[in-house]
Amino acid sequence: MSTIPSTLVPGCSRDYTNWVENLKYLGQAAYMLPPALLYSRILYVIWGKHRKVYSQHQFFVIYSMDSVVGLLLLLLDIFITRLFVYIPQFCRGASSFFISHPIFMNIYYPLLNYLHSCQPFIQIFLTLNRMSSVVLPVDHNKLWRKYLNFIVFFILFSPFFVIWNSIISPKVVVFYFGGFFMIGTKLVEWADISLFLFSIRSFAVLVTVVSTVIMFLRMSKMKKRLKSSERTLCFACVIHSVCFLIPSFFEALAIFNEEYGKSWINFLIQPFAWDVLNVGSPFIMIFVSAQLRNHVFEFSWKKKVQARKITVQTVTTQSFSSQQHY
Repeated sequence: MSTIPSTLVPGCSRDYTNWVENLKYLGQAAYMLPPALLYSRILYVIWGKHRKVYSQHQFFVIYSMDSVVGLLLLLLDIFITRLFVYIPQFCRGASSFFISHPIFMNIYYPLLNYLHSCQPFIQIFLTLNRMSSVVLPVDHNKLWRKYLNFIVFFILFSPFFVIWNSIISPKVVVFYFGGFFMIGTKLVEWADISLFLFSIRSFAVLVTVVSTVIMFLRMSKMKKRLKSSERTLCFACVIHSVCFLIPSFFEALAIFNEEYGKSWINFLIQPFAWDVLNVGSPFIMIFVSAQLRNHVFEFSWKKKVQARKITVQTVTTQSFSSQQHY
């Protein structure tokens, strides 16, 4: 991202109608809140109620990391990023607070970049997991179980090699629409986080495309030899990959087209492009995986089943012989 000197940043704009901007926020929060709740329920199912089932499946272990990232990104959008962009009433007070207390910007902006950096690494291992399930069906689980701890460690710590400049660089408030958002300058000029993220996402796209082609070619030969559950997860991974490709495309467009990258259109479109991935991911898994869907929604239909349940008790009657005395 380009360096934005704080001395050139204007104040809160009064050119926007408050209630119109508020409706924009409410409309976006309305479609982001359901997937946030769904992410929470999925994580509860995977690591809580049905942990014994899903902890044995490496795909769901990795996907749970994607769920944590997606959930945190949605929460940041709902309660910070878009709240302060589309609620002009908060602009003056909130912007002054963040400028006076930079510690919050020093936490928020690196965290946001960290979460975005995690996503391509997660995407790589999700697609590799599905490809290996059809290429090496016999040794697949054993292989992934052996290296799972390393994979989790790699996903968690690799992003720091991407975001280090955003951690050490100063952060500033940029006024946008009727509100504002927070961004980082570049203390080390050559260490452009946008370029770093683009490189990682490009590699993730390459791995995704190659793995998907190999996976489908192999699946076409295996036909019914592949388990139904494995097949559905492969399709879920493909759809998830498409959702990942959409924001990656717009990120690449901003990198290669400097005029577009600096335009307000880029800042408007890019968040919605990422919404395709963050909002769509839990719905994809719920729609495709019947097992996960049943476990996630069992609390809603369990009571109905119990209400229709008829309990039959068998009573055993003992015969007593009575003696009559004459």
